[in-house]
Formats: sequence, C-alpha cells, structure tokens
Amino acid sequence: MNTDKIAIIAVTERGRDLAISLTKTVPGTVFVPEKHQNEQTAVLTPNFGTAMREIFTTHQALICIMATGIAVRTLAPVIQDKLSDPAVIVMDEYGQFIISLLSGHVGGANELTEQIAAITGGAAVITTATDRANVAAIDNIAKEIDGYLPDFKATTKRINGLLAAGKEVSLHIDEPFEVDSRGFTNKEISPQIFISTKYNLPDTKIERIQLVPRKFVLGIGCRKGVSAKTMEEVFTHFCEQENIHPRAFREIHSITLKAEEPAILQLAKKWNIHFIVHSAEELQTVAEKYPTSEFVLKTVKVGNVALSSADIGSNGNVITKRFAENGVTFAAGKLIKNNEVAK
Repeated sequence: MNTDKIAIIAVTERGRDLAISLTKTVPGTVFVPEKHQNEQTAVLTPNFGTAMREIFTTHQALICIMATGIAVRTLAPVIQDKLSDPAVIVMDEYGQFIISLLSGHVGGANELTEQIAAITGGAAVITTATDRANVAAIDNIAKEIDGYLPDFKATTKRINGLLAAGKEVSLHIDEPFEVDSRGFTNKEISPQIFISTKYNLPDTKIERIQLVPRKFVLGIGCRKGVSAKTMEEVFTHFCEQENIHPRAFREIHSITLKAEEPAILQLAKKWNIHFIVHSAEELQTVAEKYPTSEFVLKTVKVGNVALSSADIGSNGNVITKRFAENGVTFAAGKLIKNNEVAK
C-alpha cells in the first residue's frame, strides 16, 4: 500500500495525539478539525463531512479515530464497491479496539488493522468469514499474485463462502507461485482454482476457474493506422502460439511514436493492460541485442520495436522471438525469471 495515500483522521485532541504517534510507524497524513490543528496536522476543510468524503475518494486507506457510527454515517454517500473503495479502519482514541470496516481483503484493511493493533497493543477486530475460519481468501490470493479472476465479485463470494463453511475447493498451481493455500485441497474436484498463465490448459471434466497471474509484458510494433480488428486477431494468434493467456500481460510497451495509435490503445483498454511508451533513444540502448530491420531503422530510428520494447519492459527478460503478422509485431517479456518463485 502506498503510505503517501494513507489518511489518519481524528476528531478529538487525544485522538490527534494518537494519530501523530501512529505516523512514526504508519506514514500518512493526519487530518483534524481546525480547533485541534498543530504543525503536524492538516485541517478538515471546508467541514468535517465534506472533507471526509473527499479523502475517501483520493486516498488508499482511511484510519478513523472516532466512533464507528460517525464514520459509517459520514462515508455512506460515497461507498460504492469493494473493488474500488479504499480501506477504512475505525479505532478508539485509546487504541484498544481497531476495526476493519471496509475493503478488508482487496483494499488491505485487514492487514492494516493487524499492523495498527500490533503498534497500540489493542485488539484487531476482523469479521470477514475466511479470516474467522482461518482459511485463505481467493481475493487475497488474486491480490498477492496480481491475478485476474473472472467474474471477480461473484467468484469471490462463492469460493470464499465454500472455504469459510469448510467445503472442499480444489487448488492447482501450474507454475512456481507461493500462495496461501489454507482450506484448499489438492484433490481433482469441482470447483477448482487453477493458477496459470497459460492460454491452453489440459482438458478436464471438473469445473475449473482459471486465476491468471499478470507476469508478462508485451512489446508492440505496428504500421500506422492498422485496424483494431487486425491488432486483436494478431494478438490472439500470438497468445495461442506462445501459450500465454491474454490476461497474463501486465503492461504493453512500444515506441513513443505509437503513443496515440488507436489499435494499441483499444487493445490495452479491452484487456486492461497498462500502456507505456519509450523514446527511440531509450530503445536504441537494447536494440542491438536483436535482429534489425533496415526499413524500421530508417522509419523510426531504431532497428526493432517489439523486441526492444519487451526488453525494456521486462528488464532484459525477453522470452519469445519476434512475431509478425499483417503489419503487427509482438514480443513478450517475463517480469520474473523462470527460476524465481513468484509471490
């Protein structure tokens, strides 16, 4: 969690002092009403309610040193979804009880609650069912490996519910990933969580839910004006050939000249992949490691785009050859080495 995005909000003088002491271990910004302001705090302006709701939309976590009812009633109008809401923690001004209120798993509220309880010596109050049953939570696993889980909310509710109730859920890990497997079984039964970056999985008769770790980068080069349909078709062919699931790509890398290329932007949007561009000068620093196209060199001042982009994006861990089809070139890099254990 980005500690620059943690807000600690107190409404009393004692609460303010506790908030300031917390920042020694949990870096964040302390917000208080104007009457309690000092040089170590920011003011809740223009008023308490408006400021709280604004902080909710701009920060990753809110530590509220106040009554639970105050926090709930104030934030209710801006609460939307556990996938987008920040972590919200409520605690008393003596630090005796620390309550994970919102976004316990995805937002990290449970983890932050435990951290604060360890600082104050108080009791961490965590009510999520999987935590109380001492089993893993599928949304936590997805978060830990930066994984794509289809139909996230419904799948999370169902799988976590089964685990919390002591029902059997199968877990298969296709690659060297370390995950919390408490409560899972390795039996081949339905439903099965199958952790893999592969495009093609072995046939099975059981219900399989693929959790796809985002551990690859995609280098792209293309002719100007290539259609989005062509880009998508070539991407599919590339994924099939290299046996990499489309959801396994965390980033797309290309040359600055392609920063506004519609087909690349559409591909990035469809698959929710972050798009990053590099200058020709930056790509030139690694381009000599790969085959050079004189036409590309003359056109964009670097001898290859897809391979150089994949190299930069993966810190030199390119795992495929150049793939070319219909004016589009792809190459893939992996964000971890093959002999490393992903966490």
